Amino acid sequence: MIAFDFITGSSDLILAVNTILYFKSYQKNLVAFKVFSIYLLFYFIIQMITWYLFEQKLDNLFLSHYYFIGSFVFLSIFFSEIFEKQFIKKLIYSIIAINLIILSLHYYFYPESYNKFNTLEVIITSVPLIFYSILFFYQKIIDQKKEYIYIVSGFFLYTLCSTLLFTVGNLPSEIKEIIWYSNAILILVYQILIFIEWYKHFRKKEVSF
Repeated sequence: MIAFDFITGSSDLILAVNTILYFKSYQKNLVAFKVFSIYLLFYFIIQMITWYLFEQKLDNLFLSHYYFIGSFVFLSIFFSEIFEKQFIKKLIYSIIAINLIILSLHYYFYPESYNKFNTLEVIITSVPLIFYSILFFYQKIIDQKKEYIYIVSGFFLYTLCSTLLFTVGNLPSEIKEIIWYSNAILILVYQILIFIEWYKHFRKKEVSF
């Protein structure tokens, strides 16, 4: 448990640093960078509220819904800005609208889902982002540009693991513990790669794509 707390604490610390660094470069960059900066701030706020409620021994499970839906919207817009083809941009915004409608109807008819993990929510907010990541890697093979490669690589690995974590059912507690530790490590790796992205591609640039 001490190791787990150290890993999660380190992740939160690097997240705070990343949020500050990205907002310091906010005005110098284009829309994709700005959207990702706002996503980092959103992520940081969710983490801090989660931590506070945990310390107060209050339920914080409901925050997972805001995290999944908020991350889905911000990162979908982020991907739409870094893709070059207009039909992909339109597809992304269509998927945002459809998924938000599906989730709105789901919570309207099944309000009890608000108080527990929602597998449907996890799937329809995570799978599209994984698909966008794969399209991004394909685009990078073609255009050879390096911007956002660290961010998307870290996000891809983390999202694959977290999707597995939140969609598995009645697994033995030992396996669930391994998945939790793996997820915590990948979040840390994700935050480190976000920092590397800023350091290598945005620390001194005036304009970025």
